[in-house]
Amino acid sequence: MSDDEKDKSAPGPPEEQKPPKEETPAARKPAAEKAPDEKTTEPSAASTGTVEPLGKTAEGTPVAAGAPSPPPSPRPSPATPPTEGEAPAPRPRPTPPAAGAAGEGAPARPAPAPRAPAGPSPAELAQRAEVPSVPLDRLRARFPEIAAGASFFASVPIVPVPLGRIHEVCRFLKGDPESRCTYLSNLHGTHYPDRKEKPFEVVYNLYSIDRAQWIELKVEVAEGEDVPTVSDVWKTANWHEREAFDMLGITFAGHPDLTRILLPDDWKGHPLRKEYPLEGNPGDHKYYRS
Repeated sequence: MSDDEKDKSAPGPPEEQKPPKEETPAARKPAAEKAPDEKTTEPSAASTGTVEPLGKTAEGTPVAAGAPSPPPSPRPSPATPPTEGEAPAPRPRPTPPAAGAAGEGAPARPAPAPRAPAGPSPAELAQRAEVPSVPLDRLRARFPEIAAGASFFASVPIVPVPLGRIHEVCRFLKGDPESRCTYLSNLHGTHYPDRKEKPFEVVYNLYSIDRAQWIELKVEVAEGEDVPTVSDVWKTANWHEREAFDMLGITFAGHPDLTRILLPDDWKGHPLRKEYPLEGNPGDHKYYRS
């Protein structure tokens, strides 16, 4: 035996023993999971005599279990948003039901009753409310037929007076010791062309300093009709009546000097009348030298 053979046959040092491997959770899987290649036979529904539960599609149609599910129905695509600067498409309006949809011979719906006209507001009622007035009370005692047509606006009594009695009423209200309307605040004329018979109106605003109360008198005047002057009752009426004559052409009988006060003496027409042109008549715009 050669030396090489002796070396091979001689026992070597003992091999180190490796510790046993610990089993991991994956190694503890059941045999069915460890060997997926192994085929397991399951009892069929025909052999057992049982019926598998049915499923349903999205539309609600029953489908047997195990059958291939039908493809889902296509959903309607959302409306594309309008581009910038383009108006959105109007939504379709629902069509009204046909006449016979509710049944033949159905009673027609009654038409709504017309609304009643709205009355005056609380603010208007407050403006027209009657307030205590000593001049009006004295006028009712002295001229009851004239004071019967009195109305109120903003705590001021307004009394229409016949044209022929305006001088008498004014003199009474000033001289009466209880009313004492000693101050003629204003006298002006107005033009109402829609009133065919008496288109003009003269308004007297009287004030009682002792009573701190107002009263307003009105007279209606026809074209070319004279109004009795009250310049002898209040001296300031001289200027007011001249202005009404100058601007509207209202004449006052008994006035001491009824001439123009704002416009030159050769002026044609009366600018505060409604028919007077806004731009004036030809030749109105003149340059006068003193």
